[in-house]
Amino acid sequence: MKIYFIRHGETVWNTLRIFQGSSNSPLTEKGREQAKKLGERLKNTEFTNFYSSPLGRTIETSKLIIGDRDIKIETIDEFKEISVGRMEGVPREKFEATYPEQFHNFFFNPKDYNPIPYDGETFPQLIERVERGLKKITENHKEDDVIVVVTHGMTLKAIFKVIKGISFDELGKVAVPQNTSLSIVDYTDGKYSVDIFSDVSHLGADDYENY
Repeated sequence: MKIYFIRHGETVWNTLRIFQGSSNSPLTEKGREQAKKLGERLKNTEFTNFYSSPLGRTIETSKLIIGDRDIKIETIDEFKEISVGRMEGVPREKFEATYPEQFHNFFFNPKDYNPIPYDGETFPQLIERVERGLKKITENHKEDDVIVVVTHGMTLKAIFKVIKGISFDELGKVAVPQNTSLSIVDYTDGKYSVDIFSDVSHLGADDYENY
């Protein structure tokens, strides 16, 4: 089984450096073009199933990747973005000023990240649900299936923690995958192997930014 993991295109809140979490922000024109470029790259790839997080930015990205192909988008709740509670819709600078320790931990020290003061989701909670999502895919598809999952930056970090079996300390050193980055994973005989991680070769040098 091949699983194509994709991060959504650039959003308005990405450009404004505002935390999105489980809230939504639409794609920018640049984000739409990023998705179209990835769609062009994948136009000859035959997918058996196409999954998306239920959030608007991933659905919009999915539709642009698919274009005029007759492919059904199925939503999968387990792959929505990590919730940051009342910090959703808040600029990064305000989050950092209000909760400096947790702002740092969110990106670099997930083991000690504690979002309880603002009703967010912990990394163990995120990892538990992406494990459920991966189990849904691996248990419900055949070995020769080719699956797409369009999801989010921090969710992808959690997914690859599970796939690669890395520690929380290692997770803090992993960069957030770029907008419309492509990661391809092989799942054979109950084991994952990573073929490609966070590849953006379909984009120009000015077409992508970090989280």
